[in-house]
Amino acid sequence: MNKLMEELGLDALGSRYTDEMARIQKRMSDLTEEGEGLILNKGVMKPLADVHETEDAVVVTMDMPGVEKEDIDISVVDEELRVSAQRKSQSEVDEQDYHRRERTYTRFERRVLLPASIKAEEARATLNNGVLQITLPKLSVVVRKRITID
Repeated sequence: MNKLMEELGLDALGSRYTDEMARIQKRMSDLTEEGEGLILNKGVMKPLADVHETEDAVVVTMDMPGVEKEDIDISVVDEELRVSAQRKSQSEVDEQDYHRRERTYTRFERRVLLPASIKAEEARATLNNGVLQITLPKLSVVVRKRITID
């Protein structure tokens, strides 16, 4: 920040913009931390999820890039859907002068409060091109009746 002030020809102490620039710098830092907090929490990624409700089911869609279906665990506990997964990758380079092997493991976890009671035993899930779709049939289908105002 001080280097930028010097390049702009502003004296750090005498500039009337110092407080404003410090405020902007703090806000940028806060935004960066907030963004990282939504994605990473103690080394665990929180995948993006869409939840929508139809007349007879709750449908949850999540991004699970690079995850194999064997590495996904889906469960329903009380009124909450829990999804956890792990993505594993390994790369190896064997050149004449060196050998390098890298392994990475990424964990995904997401909990979603369900808007309705569901039949967990009839739930279905599909994984297609890194997108997980979970269909949870509702326990009782509610027929809504419109009430007119007199």
